Amino acid sequence: MPHSAFAPKNVSFDQRALLIDGCRTLILSGAMHYPRSTPAMWPALMKQARRGGLNTIETYVFWNHHERRRGVLDFSDRLDLPRFCRLAQEHGLHVILRIGPYVCAETNYGGLPAWLRELPGVQMRTDNEPFKREMERWVRLVAEIIRPLCAPNGGPIILAQIENEYDNIAATYGDEGRAYLQWAVDLARSLNLGIPWVTCAAGRAAEAGPNDVASADGSLETINTFRAHEVLDAFSQKHPGLPALWTENWVGWYQTWGGLLPKRPAEELAYSTARFFAAGGAGVNYYLWHGGTNFGREGMYLNITSFEFGAPLDEYGLPTTKSAHLAKLNHALLACADRMLASERPSIASAGPAQVVCAYEGGVAFLCNDDEHAAATIRHDGRDHALAPRSVKIIAENGRVLFDSATLPRPVTRAFRTAARLAPFRVWREPLPEEWLAALQTPRVSAKPVEQLSLTRDETDYCWYETTLAVAKSEAGAPRRLQLDGTADIVHVFVDGKLAASTPGPLRERRGLLDGLAFKQSFELALPAGSHRLSLLCCALGLIKGDWMLGYANMAEERKGLWGAARWNGRPLRGAWRMQPGLAGERARVFDAPGCFAPWKPLKKTAARVAPLAWLETTFPRPSARGPFAFDLGAMGKGMVWLNGRCLGRHWLIPESDPMGPWMDWMKRSLVGAPSGVATQRYYHIPSEWLRDQNRLVLFEELGGEPAKIRLVRRV
Repeated sequence: MPHSAFAPKNVSFDQRALLIDGCRTLILSGAMHYPRSTPAMWPALMKQARRGGLNTIETYVFWNHHERRRGVLDFSDRLDLPRFCRLAQEHGLHVILRIGPYVCAETNYGGLPAWLRELPGVQMRTDNEPFKREMERWVRLVAEIIRPLCAPNGGPIILAQIENEYDNIAATYGDEGRAYLQWAVDLARSLNLGIPWVTCAAGRAAEAGPNDVASADGSLETINTFRAHEVLDAFSQKHPGLPALWTENWVGWYQTWGGLLPKRPAEELAYSTARFFAAGGAGVNYYLWHGGTNFGREGMYLNITSFEFGAPLDEYGLPTTKSAHLAKLNHALLACADRMLASERPSIASAGPAQVVCAYEGGVAFLCNDDEHAAATIRHDGRDHALAPRSVKIIAENGRVLFDSATLPRPVTRAFRTAARLAPFRVWREPLPEEWLAALQTPRVSAKPVEQLSLTRDETDYCWYETTLAVAKSEAGAPRRLQLDGTADIVHVFVDGKLAASTPGPLRERRGLLDGLAFKQSFELALPAGSHRLSLLCCALGLIKGDWMLGYANMAEERKGLWGAARWNGRPLRGAWRMQPGLAGERARVFDAPGCFAPWKPLKKTAARVAPLAWLETTFPRPSARGPFAFDLGAMGKGMVWLNGRCLGRHWLIPESDPMGPWMDWMKRSLVGAPSGVATQRYYHIPSEWLRDQNRLVLFEELGGEPAKIRLVRRV
């Protein structure tokens, strides 16, 4: 249907719900981030959303992807935001657009472009003129792009968001933070898009102190948490005239390299969602309905390439047990929506020490057992209803059970099957910096190491640091310590061209201030006496998403590479440093066109493993079976992977070992999981539309691996 065929809509709200053309509307939304899937996937994802009972799609806007270089805009392909919104509308879905431009989202730099760091005097997300100037320019640009897509103009966008979870950092900035947040809301309202603007509060909003502000005058505050019903009373007291909208109902959690995979059981998620509506909730956004993939270098610091997030639709867009369970809940809620919203608040009656009945006009009732451990029986309208621990039943006026959060559908199981054979690999070794052709790049020479992002502008993960290491006769043979004070994230230590040590994982997600222990690394090396060439390959793992990852220093302080002192056996290294940003293979774009630079050689069948710093290439035909597809990289180490010139993302086969730290204690009521010891991520998603009749796979392998064991697999 052409866009012009959609009628304009008026969007507002009262104390109970969002109003669309004056009618109270229950919002059942699912988050899908357009850059984390592909345009060919979008229609199927929208269909699955409708099938799952959703009436709305939510997405952030990703400034960091749209304007990687200042003034150079990209709204093509995966970044075609208008196309994504129009597709949602064509599938009968509203859109909630969270402009930010700080969005968190587990995306590189929290959605901010890395070049903001280069602005003199910049401080992110506070009353800082350089930051506000760029933010206003971007927000106004986005507003003009989306204006035709807003509901008053016949578009699908019914809500927009400015900023994101500001209460996470508000106490750090005090009055300047309050002034910034009010400025941001005033900026949003000045755009005159004709739709309400929201600001959202983070997961522990009910515990927030007076300085933990999340909203400002003129915005509709919303809730982000695992169990919104537990903060609903506090929310209603704070905002008596606002409807209760749950902008992030976390369906699971993200995973970090070497970290635990936290899972949210489908029945716990359904319980929390139903319980929210039982208590008077007006709308929910499942964060996420489809997580997708952190293609290229788009994930935040330490986030793995998969962004599955435990979502109802898996990384490949396929339905799961969770999607089937939530679909039944959503359809039950839609069937009751008019009667629920006709009541200003439900009638709540105690049915036991941890049991309540929440009744709406027209006979709809929610029977709630909030006991974490014990089952219960609730008598309602002359019938006894057995409820499992922490569960909700939705009962129709005739006594029929519309939904039971504890009763799961038949489990959906998925597996990977081999889809095609790969041709034998060819290999080319990445040269060390002194081996580079002069035409590629002249090294930066300095008396001290220069921080990586000032050299790379975050256009590559890699930067070489090279100097001379002198080992005295008295130090020879026995292990001695190479100490780096001020370094991030991964360092591979090469001595005289050979890999001698690497940063052990897993790394900490919250590392504290830059002068803390998390930014110091040491390596025990046993070297012969004499002068040695020390080459450090520093590898970034994405930029942070928020101040708290740097001990609440401002995001502008983010650093990579080597910037502090280097010591051998306690003595400072005094030679000059030569810095070489990026890899020779990246500069020659060997992942784009075969044979243009790299002298590829066939990988010998007898060579079970390739050495570190290996570029690998192979080919394969388009699989005859239908996708979705992935590469099984279970026998590799760490690096990057490309298909037909497109970067699929980082790969790292580090074992899953790190449990949830103490800072995640507040999450443990909703998430479950234990370290498995298997690789954090073994399979790497291949969008079917990126395949050709003949395909070329290229990997850069930092540590070495067994490429003969790489498989093209199909998700079934």
